[in-house]
This record gives sequence, structure tokens and C-alpha cells, in this order.
Amino acid sequence: MRILIFLRDASPNGITTFNRTLAAALRARGHTVTVWASALLHPSMAWALRWAVARHQPDLILTNHYTQARLAHALAQSLGTPWFACMHNGHPNHRMAQWAQLFTNASGVVTMCESMRAMYSRWVASHTLPLRGSTVPVLGTRLPLAMPPLPTRTPTKRLTLAYCSRLSGNKGPRCEAWLRAIALLPPKQQYQVLVIGGGSHLKHLRQVAHSLGLAVEFTGMVRDTGPYLDRVDVLTGAGYALIEGLVRGAMGVGLGFGGCLGAVTDQGLLDAVAVNFGDHCPYPLAESPEAITQALQQAIGLCHTPEAAQITQRCRALFAPEDIAQELEQFWADSGVPAKGTAPV
Repeated sequence: MRILIFLRDASPNGITTFNRTLAAALRARGHTVTVWASALLHPSMAWALRWAVARHQPDLILTNHYTQARLAHALAQSLGTPWFACMHNGHPNHRMAQWAQLFTNASGVVTMCESMRAMYSRWVASHTLPLRGSTVPVLGTRLPLAMPPLPTRTPTKRLTLAYCSRLSGNKGPRCEAWLRAIALLPPKQQYQVLVIGGGSHLKHLRQVAHSLGLAVEFTGMVRDTGPYLDRVDVLTGAGYALIEGLVRGAMGVGLGFGGCLGAVTDQGLLDAVAVNFGDHCPYPLAESPEAITQALQQAIGLCHTPEAAQITQRCRALFAPEDIAQELEQFWADSGVPAKGTAPV
């Protein structure tokens, strides 16, 4: 199968990580995958891009942003190329209404977790049926991650607690609440405290840590978080930032856009994955430092236990890209995409 992926740009973020990892997994399964990342992928350029896409002869187009989806919509009208929208988040009502117009000729919608799948399934059923005559199929998948080596972890008297995320938007205040939660932990054990990431809130967060009397290592923006995550015992965050620690053996606390989901336990792992560890929760979550402290204490109690090993192995299986690529193949086939190109092996 020949797959063409449209991206707005190649900046390092969750969307490009998703597509880079997925493309590698699909290529390993025998598909031809080409990624076009450019601001020139705009519907105003459809007249020129139509020739380039026709020459490429993709079996399907996968796109991740509204502007590039407008281009895919236009190409589907002129070339008949099936296209799929990869929806990483929800959108305001006015933008969702604009997406509805694009979904009239979309072959399907791919979402990042179960809560997003449920939301888009309800939404397309109520908004697109009169326009297209049938319901657009929606797939709920997971975030694929190339598996890093599993570091050797030995129990230590001084655990490392870390927060990993960009430090801007509402993720900066989330980190501040996490720092205040660290300060509320019982003083029975000393912790190494680490903040991985950079952003507009970094200076303020340094000031907060100083006012709380916390000795915190702030890495700023780093190209490779792996060496830092390999030494973390309890990681707080959501999305890829948390997953990359979970598959390395760290215990997790879900703290995303929606608030604090709590400690990631063996029993609650699938529920945590379903809402992307608090990033895409359909109900309100606690945001207070006290709630985060409670979650941290539970995650600390899991460190170096048999349950911790079970959580790590399950996460390495859940986010392995091979199974996710296979699920997408089946979804595309079920959506009626004819494979004219390279067949999977």
C-alpha cells in the first residue's frame, strides 16, 4: 500500500512523533510511506499539488491538521484519493462545524485514545449523516512508541521524582501544582526532584521551587529525554511525555490537560490509557496540590514491586508500534480502501 502523510511542519511534538513512529512501523510491514511536511500543503495550492499527488499515486492520504485536511478534501474531490483525518484533540464548536464539511468525503477518522474515539463517534453520527449518507467510521488507537532498552533499576534510598512536559500553556501551572505537591510529601524520605522540559513558565517555576525550599534540577529543553528518564522512579505527565517513562520502568502519575488522574496502577492502566492519562478526560479531574500529593504517594509505594514490573511490561506491549500499525491496516481495509500499491508482507 502507498501511504501519503500530510503534516503542517516537522517541529518536534506529539503529532510528529506519532507519524514518524507509525511511518517506520508501516514501512517495516512492507508499505511505501511518504511524509510531506510543509506549510505549502494548503488548499490554495491544490491546483499544483494535484499533479504531484497524482504522480505519486497514493492509496490513501493521512492528515493531522485542519489546513492540510482541507487540501486532502479537495484532492479527494478531484482525484478520488481516499483520505483519513488523524484527530489528536477536540476542537471548539466553530472548528468542529468546519471539520463536518470536510468529513463529507473522508474515508475515516483516526483518534489517539478511547475517549477521543467516543467523542468523535458521537459527533460524526450527529453531524455528517445527512451530508454524506452514511456514518464516517472512527478508530480509537494508541500512541505508538519505538521501544527503548529497559534500564536496570535497583532500589535506592533516594527516589527520583520527575515532571516531564512542555512548560507553557496550561502545562506550566500543572508543573507548579506538582512542585507544591512535592513540598507536601511527608519528610520521611528525601527525594531528587527533576523537571524535564522548557517553555515560557520556566523562570517562574524556578522561583516557585526556590520559595518552597525545594532543590530542583531543571533541564530546560533537551533534544533527548531518554538519559534523564532512565533514572526516574516516579514520572508525572501525560501523553508521550509520560509514556516514554512508563516503558522505561518508571511509575507514573497522570497529570494532563484535564487535571490529575492519579497513580497509574496495574488495575487502572487501561482506564488511564483510555483518557490519555488525563489529557482527554470527559469529566473533571482534581487539580489541587493535595490531590497530586496523594497520587505521588501511591506511585512511590509501587516502586520496585512486582506490580511495577507488570505495569512496565503491559505498557511496552500496549504502545508497541507493530500492533498499532496492524490495527490501522485493518481499519483502512474495512473502510474500503483499495490497495493498488505495495502489499504488506
